[in-house]
Amino acid sequence: MSTRDQKGEVQNGPKKRRWLKPLLFISLGLNLLFVGLVAGRLWKHGYGGDAAAHNQIVIGAVEKLIKDFPQAKRQRASELLERQRISAGPVRAQISDARKAVRAAALADPYNEDNMSGALRRLREIRSGMHQSLHMTMLELMKDFSLEERQELVKNIRAGFKHRRGHKRRQKDAPGRGAR
Repeated sequence: MSTRDQKGEVQNGPKKRRWLKPLLFISLGLNLLFVGLVAGRLWKHGYGGDAAAHNQIVIGAVEKLIKDFPQAKRQRASELLERQRISAGPVRAQISDARKAVRAAALADPYNEDNMSGALRRLREIRSGMHQSLHMTMLELMKDFSLEERQELVKNIRAGFKHRRGHKRRQKDAPGRGAR
């Protein structure tokens, strides 16, 4: 097949598409960007689970607070936090196993509602147990904290959750936003 180019000369063979190669590179770049954004979101939002992330945020907030405490007070708080960390380790593995059971029940063919219900109940119980353990540790810690220290702790915890969600601090008087 012959065609004429812009100068009017006859060319044989298929027409070269010079725009195709840059388009392929742009497409590849956009795909890599998208995959990177998804992976970053999963990593940033603690793909390991909400209960474990909640535990880490609260413990991190307490650690930030106690770094300036007197030695005796810091030692007691550190012991409580270490005890919490030790108890949370096996629970994280249980949460992971319970999630796998939920996933397996959801994908089972034929679907069995009783299996799904049981798997969800088990996951809920394990997560509830982790939260209860953390709450008991917080009750022990709060006994020794002054009002100012408790206020600082709450501020640190809120900052941890806002950072985890990726939200910037919102102004109460921002347009379209109610009080938070």
